[in-house]
Amino acid sequence: MVRTRYLVLAFLLALTLLRPAAADTPNFVFFLSDDQLKADYGCYGLPVDLTTTVDRLAKESLVFDKMFTPQAVCAPSRAVLFTGLYPIRNGLFVQHTSSRKGTKTIFDALTPLGYDVSLIGKVHVKPTSVFRWSTPTSRNDKALPLDDVDAYFSNHTDKPFCLFITSHYPHGPYPKKPKFPADQVVIHPYMKKTGKKGLPGYYDHIAKKESELADVLGLLDKHGLDEDTVFIYSSDHGNGMGAKYTVYDRGLNVPFMVRWPGKMKPGRTSALTNYADVLPTFVELAGGQSADDIDGKSFAKILKDPSGTHHKYVFGLMTQQGVLGTHVFPRRSSHDGRYHYIRNFNTLEKIKRDELAGKAVDPFHRLGAHLHPDTTEEELFDTQTDPWELTNIAADPAYAKIKTRLKRELFSWMEQQNDFLTEAGEIPFLESKHPVDQSGEKYTCPAELIGTVDSFADPHKLTDPIRTK
Repeated sequence: MVRTRYLVLAFLLALTLLRPAAADTPNFVFFLSDDQLKADYGCYGLPVDLTTTVDRLAKESLVFDKMFTPQAVCAPSRAVLFTGLYPIRNGLFVQHTSSRKGTKTIFDALTPLGYDVSLIGKVHVKPTSVFRWSTPTSRNDKALPLDDVDAYFSNHTDKPFCLFITSHYPHGPYPKKPKFPADQVVIHPYMKKTGKKGLPGYYDHIAKKESELADVLGLLDKHGLDEDTVFIYSSDHGNGMGAKYTVYDRGLNVPFMVRWPGKMKPGRTSALTNYADVLPTFVELAGGQSADDIDGKSFAKILKDPSGTHHKYVFGLMTQQGVLGTHVFPRRSSHDGRYHYIRNFNTLEKIKRDELAGKAVDPFHRLGAHLHPDTTEEELFDTQTDPWELTNIAADPAYAKIKTRLKRELFSWMEQQNDFLTEAGEIPFLESKHPVDQSGEKYTCPAELIGTVDSFADPHKLTDPIRTK
């Protein structure tokens, strides 16, 4: 009898040792806002009392100063978060299109570790065969379904979960009669063309998002989930007033903070990180191991030592085809945390060079270049001394070595990603919801050019890893 009881106790002890403790398998809640500039937060320098909830959260969190999304547009940015892959590799680099079939996501990574992986709010990624959720909740109205969040927390107390809560705010359209006083908005240095236009309504929507965030944090507390939950706040990219659709820091450098009560200290980090790192970080904190072929790298060590380093470089891209105001002007960029190199592939410089070489210039390429008359083929910025990237130093001989290094890293990354762009290659027309030869919202195709593109390239086939370059 004694021996039997001993064996039972030994067996139970072994199970306890094999099963991770609750503290080792935290819940994850990722609150994502939509289209809010990093500079429009008090904790990132906004001199207006607008983001009280985020600012309070920041005091309890590790705040990241150099977190980057690879693409400043909604669907591609989110797809990177969910896949751990840069946009070209997961396939969703043209807005309103789909990720590549067979792409693995955070659902595939965390479900085998015993997690419920769900999303409540704005989805904005497809296909559903790739982006699967245990209990997805998406509604057409803008208001976040807080009753669903409450029910989710109530029903998930017996197993770890990963929940993305994705707000529609502060994305437009903004109210026509905003409440926020126009004389109190902050006009950032790059806003020469837009000025105050739209800012009061944008601030109104920020206030709505702040209220939603406060309610979500209150629900976590209500259900006693605070201490067992890694809580992340971020916004997918910069706003639509000169930051969205760009590869400048105002578009790609996003707000990001992590709170884990009792497990990590609040503070700030300048570690260079990007959205592809979120998936492997969650997997590591959950006790698993990420696939070798993803682009991201876990920043779990940064949560323990914020003074540490992470990536040497992060990269950005933009495909102006497929968005509102569609046109031909692709961009790529590399960033080492201070210096930011940008390559623009369809500038007036290129048009003139092609003309001098006797090449025929397509009218859509010419139109695209003329929409950016002052943008040079190469741009380089010192974001430490010039945080708003107002002074292009690419032609300054003093920075030649830095430019060469960042350019080399950029084109090496592009080749690794199987990018369809090359330094002197052709720029194809891409299949999209907003083709360049059709008029649409914020874009009027010249009447004589409507329907004149012979063929559009499938973005997935164009970047297929097995294609012949």
